[in-house]
Amino acid sequence: MDTLFHLWYYLRLRLYGTLSSVYCKVYYRLRGIQLGRKVTFIGIPIIYKFPGSKIDIGNHNEIRTTPMSNLIGIKQRTTFSTHSRDALIKIGDHCGMSGVVIGAKESITIGNHAMIGANVLITDFDWHAIDATARNRGESSKSRPVRISDNVFIGTASIILKGVSIGENSVIGANSVVTSNIPANVIAAGNPCKIVSKLT
Repeated sequence: MDTLFHLWYYLRLRLYGTLSSVYCKVYYRLRGIQLGRKVTFIGIPIIYKFPGSKIDIGNHNEIRTTPMSNLIGIKQRTTFSTHSRDALIKIGDHCGMSGVVIGAKESITIGNHAMIGANVLITDFDWHAIDATARNRGESSKSRPVRISDNVFIGTASIILKGVSIGENSVIGANSVVTSNIPANVIAAGNPCKIVSKLT
């Protein structure tokens, strides 16, 4: 009986993924979003593209949005948003993400073979100004680019803030808040995120 339920779950997930992917590939290309080959969508992400900005999703990526697609628990729809004319979101090849929110005012780039855990937030600006007077005028903060290198694994519910660079192969522990650069080949975790150990 368990085998039958497993098969039903898998088939339902594949069917939903096929239907979501067809819809997304047509709709997002009409919106001017660059999609590479063999991008799979399981569920339909929210995408807000500021006029003139660029969202570029590479080849062989899997983007999960529906809760049924990740049993660790997706608490939000995957969301990509750009917030200025020159903003860029660029995702490399062979990446996977679930319920991830990416908001760019300047530039967020993600390398190849990156794995972004469920409910992660990546942003290159603070959304609201720190100064109360500016905030009351509706102004947002200044932005600084975010760069996530190849083979990075970001654990569930982590937050990657403006100006951060994460080096190749590094692992960010679950629920971390990354406020400064993380070098290549390390495990880092915590709030604020700090190096825990080096990878050999």
